[in-house]
Amino acid sequence: MRRRQQLLTQAGFKYSGQYTHPVSSIEQVAQWRQRWYRSPLPFVSDGVIVREGREPPGRVWSPGKGEWLAAWKYPPASRVMQVRAIRFSTGRSGRLNVVAELEPQRLDDKRVQRVNVGSVSRWQMLDIGVGDQLQISLAGQGIPRVDAVVWRTAERHKPTPPPAKFNALTCYFATPECSEQFLSRLIWLSSKSALNVDGVGENLWRVIQQQNPMTHIFSWLALTVEQLQAVPGISAARGQHLWHQFDLVRKRPFIRWVLAMGIPVPQGALAQLESENWHLLAAKSEAQWRTLPGVGEIRARQLVAFLHHPDVVALAQWLSGQRIPGF
Repeated sequence: MRRRQQLLTQAGFKYSGQYTHPVSSIEQVAQWRQRWYRSPLPFVSDGVIVREGREPPGRVWSPGKGEWLAAWKYPPASRVMQVRAIRFSTGRSGRLNVVAELEPQRLDDKRVQRVNVGSVSRWQMLDIGVGDQLQISLAGQGIPRVDAVVWRTAERHKPTPPPAKFNALTCYFATPECSEQFLSRLIWLSSKSALNVDGVGENLWRVIQQQNPMTHIFSWLALTVEQLQAVPGISAARGQHLWHQFDLVRKRPFIRWVLAMGIPVPQGALAQLESENWHLLAAKSEAQWRTLPGVGEIRARQLVAFLHHPDVVALAQWLSGQRIPGF
């Protein structure tokens, strides 16, 4: 370990040796962690790393097998914030989500004015109403989360949730009542988890849909440079860049496109679908789906229903006409 610290210092990592200390008990680790948490540091830190003096050679490393080191994060910064309103939105799976609008406050370097509570059942379990005070902290990637209800008003003000009208197979095509779920689908398909469309998010999808109403979730593939440049707030240069990004997306692997469509396949089974195409997927029976990791009876039934749903089939045919790989 000492030799490693010398090499790091020589390479320009001057703080490495200063902030690395030998320990022999969890109590010593806790003492250093608390000391650094409460003291000013010359760099940004979100916790401490504990590692053994020796580690296996790199050739035997594998994901999830790093028993020789561990991270002990600092507790997240939090604030007590008051609920101004409760609203409901429809996610891409058709599930109702509950969002608490908050009296705006700064939390770390973020201005927080709303928090996603989750499902209606979780909201009801937490019993959150207008005027209540919530303990809010920042989770991974700076996303606000509810840690606890600190105080509830004596007189409860809780809106009635709208009836659940949507599901995982609705709103692939745009209609007035589908606007929320349709937008959620667009946000998902452009995310890093699906097609990873650079520079495209909720605000951009909103203005594009207002200027050039899309028929279905992949209609943007047919937009021209001129149509994008005519969208309010989009300059000629950015319109050209967006069109280029949309064109690059056409070359994404087949599995990315079916993820963008919302195929309900578990993460563990994705690798086994990379060599498939749409016709092979559509031909699978429930029994064949159940041979994949993480796919049980219910999930297999959902997969068959998804692949044979008329709206999904129509999208697959349209993507085939656009010469998207695998369709």
